[in-house]
Amino acid sequence: ALGAGSLRVTEIADAQRGLWFAVWMPAAFALYLLSAAAMSFWGPFGQPAGRDLAGGVAAELTGTGRLLLLGGRRLLLLTSAAMAVPLFLGGGHGPLLPGWAWTLVKTGAVLALLLWLRRRLPGVRMDRYTELSWVVLTPLAVLQALVVAVMVLS
Repeated sequence: ALGAGSLRVTEIADAQRGLWFAVWMPAAFALYLLSAAAMSFWGPFGQPAGRDLAGGVAAELTGTGRLLLLGGRRLLLLTSAAMAVPLFLGGGHGPLLPGWAWTLVKTGAVLALLLWLRRRLPGVRMDRYTELSWVVLTPLAVLQALVVAVMVLS
């Protein structure tokens, strides 16, 4: 929103006609993908703590409850991938194809990247993830916002 000067999703996508925000703001894009993967794959109760070897909250649910939990996580994954397109990848702008086709191609690419990251990123305990968030990720996000603000103002 800071780079586009607006909170409207269409104006954010239109502001990326020349250069995508994923290129201009790589730290913000990486943090967005990391948070999308963390919430859709692991969730707040996904990592077993202590001696709980059962697999977290998903192992305690059966039937409809389990279906709703896993379906909700998949829907969150798809929604996160779809929102990454107008926020960081220029929306439906692209050569040769219509806008809706570019949106589908870019959403599929982000979804494939998130699914690939699922197998590559290790499960992290919540206390370690909180420490990483406060020590590394939050200052990185603030620094990225500061750089964007300086670029917009100059």
